[in-house]
Amino acid sequence: MNLNKATLSEQIYEILRNDILTSRFLPGEKLTLKSLQERFGVSSTPVRDALTRLSDEGLAVYDSNIGVKVIRLSEADLRELYQFMGDLDSLAILYAAKYKNQAILHNKLKENIEKTSLIFTCDREGRTLSQEEILSWKELSDNFHLIFYDFCENNRLTRAAKQQRSQLTIYSNLYETALPCQLAIERFHISIYQAYQDGNYDLAAKQMKEHLEESLTFALDQASGTFHIL
Repeated sequence: MNLNKATLSEQIYEILRNDILTSRFLPGEKLTLKSLQERFGVSSTPVRDALTRLSDEGLAVYDSNIGVKVIRLSEADLRELYQFMGDLDSLAILYAAKYKNQAILHNKLKENIEKTSLIFTCDREGRTLSQEEILSWKELSDNFHLIFYDFCENNRLTRAAKQQRSQLTIYSNLYETALPCQLAIERFHISIYQAYQDGNYDLAAKQMKEHLEESLTFALDQASGTFHIL
């Protein structure tokens, strides 16, 4: 693999981060220094630096017995994470509601919902979604939440959410490939959008919390190997 030697550590970090978030490396999987050196064709230093950054971000952990492995969250960890993200996302809605030019925000949400619905039209016509369409849907799903942060005008809230969202993405990428989960998520996004569009910001925030509570169920089911759609 050809890498810019001036930024080896940065590039390796970005590649490994993407591998973790897209489930190329699964929760609990070991990241061996030797195999990564062979993969990237580099010395141990940039690989160690990249692994340290992943550890600092909460995507990997050092285990004294086996080395570095992808983070695996316990049930208690998942409950805390999804509850906290529900609180942060809800707060982002309430902050975004104070943004002066609401028309811009509304248009962003509308565009997101319309693009998501367009992707699902293919499935409703009897055609299975392609891998590219699934990836596009997952990006739209994430962006629905991020839109509120883009307009919340609170950098501390945005940074706090960014720090937590990486761990959540590891698990959401596992269950968001399942059509029942996708449809359930879409229903919540539409409901939140409609409440926000109507100016009922408290209801939109409440529904966002409920949305994350349901998503927690998907994450727990994924961890146990089953799916339970509410």
